[in-house]
Amino acid sequence: MALPSTDFIGSGTPNIAVTGGVLTGPLGTPVPTTAAAVIDPLIKPLGYVSEDGLEPQGERTVNAIRDWNADIIAQLQTEHSVRFSLTLYGAWDEDVLAAVFGAENLTVTPATPSTGKLITVQETGSVLPNAVWIFDMKTAEKKLRIVLPNAKLSETTERSFVAGELAGFQIVVEAFKDDAGIKAYRYYDDGVFESAS
Repeated sequence: MALPSTDFIGSGTPNIAVTGGVLTGPLGTPVPTTAAAVIDPLIKPLGYVSEDGLEPQGERTVNAIRDWNADIIAQLQTEHSVRFSLTLYGAWDEDVLAAVFGAENLTVTPATPSTGKLITVQETGSVLPNAVWIFDMKTAEKKLRIVLPNAKLSETTERSFVAGELAGFQIVVEAFKDDAGIKAYRYYDDGVFESAS
């Protein structure tokens, strides 16, 4: 029997140098199909995420069916979900604001000699569109990319505006099935390269 190996462990560190860790783009944008494939420029990075990182909140629940004798005779699945929660710190980032409030609710005016870039957000309460979401991680040479081709924000909570903390948005991203019936694709690269012969 083989002993445990550190080849199979890693952490969820964001792949900041390549993608920024969390990205989103319009529904239907071509998505990467490996842990290292180039990401379409329509899919934008959303900047800093809090130290709590990316929290998987998906679940699979079953209903235990018992017979007259109270023995479990079947397990029937009643729910399966894929969702992730995180906190975005980019409260002045146009792409973050578009993800949280909807791009159609933003008006952006480029910077001038007398003002910075101006962003006006109109909170209309309109339903946010489904979108592509990508979570990109790296530990040493190991990579993990989670791709949600059809997802949307199911919860958004704005952080308090106080002197001792960063503003931002706590969000939950819920995945839905794509045209192939897949909710999420996880692409792992163990970082162990084949030695040259």
